[in-house]
Amino acid sequence: MRWDDLFDDLEGQAEHARRQDLAAEVADRTRREQATVVLADRVRAARGALTWSLLDGSTLVGRVLSAGPGWYLLTAGAGPEADGPQGRQVLLPADAVVGVRGVPDWSAPPLSPVAARRTFLMALRALGEAGVRVRVRTATGSHVARLGRVGADHVDLLPGEGADRDEVLTLPFAAVLAVHEAP
Repeated sequence: MRWDDLFDDLEGQAEHARRQDLAAEVADRTRREQATVVLADRVRAARGALTWSLLDGSTLVGRVLSAGPGWYLLTAGAGPEADGPQGRQVLLPADAVVGVRGVPDWSAPPLSPVAARRTFLMALRALGEAGVRVRVRTATGSHVARLGRVGADHVDLLPGEGADRDEVLTLPFAAVLAVHEAP
């Protein structure tokens, strides 16, 4: 046997082992990186409308406008409406979502530190301060109202002008499935 052939064979075996180690390292790093990606980053990367399944068994088709810790803001509608000016905006609490179809394999960059502080509570407070009428969906029905006091885990729904204080409905955040723009 020629020694050149022996050393070439040993070199080939070493190169093969190095490639296997590199492939294993790349696979391990990929798994570790994927484990740090949050759903909000993946849905923010979506280009088209996604299908959202909610706790009550209903579905909603909508394009993601924004997402933060604990919430998603969509333009919702059926088919082309989801992408057009006729689609209405919907605020979904993340806890009301049980599944999303159409999420891409890739993700958007993580939120900036400032954007990461915009919580569901802050989104509800902004809607309340704006004084807009909304339709709040729960598992037991929908309520059209203005948002009043927003606590740490609940929101007051204010009925129309001149209504009695007893008519204010207080909902825990866990009961909220979606907050729609009121027609």
